[in-house]
Formats: sequence, C-alpha cells, structure tokens
Amino acid sequence: MRAYQLIGQQKLVIKALESIVAAGLDADGHPKLAIAPADAKAVTCRIRADGSAIMDGRAPRSQSFKSNNDNKLISERSYIAWPRGSFANVPKEVWHAQAQVPSIPLHLKPKRGLANYHILWEAVWTKAPPLDPFLLRRIGKADLWVVVAMWELTEVERGALATRM
Repeated sequence: MRAYQLIGQQKLVIKALESIVAAGLDADGHPKLAIAPADAKAVTCRIRADGSAIMDGRAPRSQSFKSNNDNKLISERSYIAWPRGSFANVPKEVWHAQAQVPSIPLHLKPKRGLANYHILWEAVWTKAPPLDPFLLRRIGKADLWVVVAMWELTEVERGALATRM
C-alpha cells in the first residue's frame, strides 16, 4: 500500500535486488550493480559457481561464505544474500571483490537516520571511484525501494574519492 502511495506522489519505486540480478555480471564475473547501506564505506561481494551471492556492507572481517541453501533471498540491513541460480555463468568457483560505496553529496544527505537508507550504483570492483549512485529507502520488507536521490559524480568528485582509497 505504501508503494502505491509513493507512486501516487510521483516518486520513483524500483525493485533494486531484482535489478542487480537482471543487470547480470560484467566480463570479469562481477555483478554490474551493487547495493550497500548508505553508512557503509565499502561493500564486499562473494559469489559461488552455483550463482549464489552475498553483498556485505559490514566492516571487513574474517568470515566464511554462508551458504544460502534455502533458495530464497535473504535481506538484512547490512547484507543481502541471493540464492543459488541467481547469477548465471559465474567464471570462478568462489571469489570475492570489494567496491567503494559512493559518498552522498551534502545537499542530498538525509538529515537523520542515514542507517535507514541504501545506495545502489554501477559497481567498480577495483580500487576506483564508483559511478552513478541512487539513494534508496526500502518500503517494508519486500524488494520495493523508493528512489530518494540520484546524482552523477563529476571527475573532480571521482578524483577526490580516489584519494581516499
């Protein structure tokens, strides 16, 4: 019901998690899109040859890949796990990569509750600044997200972010 209200208010509502799967993998076998909590600095993606994956925005620590054998999407605030078969043609048995989470421009940053927001962006799985982010807020527990803000990073902003890496 909340999604219909937001659409009625001319807000853009998307299925972010489905979009990540639909975008697929790049030539190196990494997801083309990434999602992380807005207060995360980086996101780690782990993927298996069976097509299951986890994107984790928590601080890096030694943790094993938790198998998602119950064939359903698991979504917590800090991580999202896709079941096997979500991603096709994974080139390696198990790999992980890390991408930097884009910074939110001050004029778009929520005044409070940053932990309630996520960022979806075109992922760069190397030590390079990210591209074209969206600030999202989840609607309930389903894969429905309202787009709060969109922005493009200028070359100057990308250069400044590169110095943080």
